[in-house]
Amino acid sequence: MYEFGATLKDNRHFHDHMNAKVPVEVYQQDVPVDIGLVTGIHDSFIEIGHSLYHRGRYVFLSRPGY
Repeated sequence: MYEFGATLKDNRHFHDHMNAKVPVEVYQQDVPVDIGLVTGIHDSFIEIGHSLYHRGRYVFLSRPGY
């Protein structure tokens, strides 16, 4: 599916991770801030658990097997 550490940007990437229940790690300027399952996909935000992360402020990485 996706390699460990692959950057996620497109809605398709997030839908794939949400459907397959693959964890996503959230970074802000090279600092990890959260890791979890995608629970919602919005135009400007990605929901991980019950937290919203703005797509323009954070980087989202695939973490299969985590």
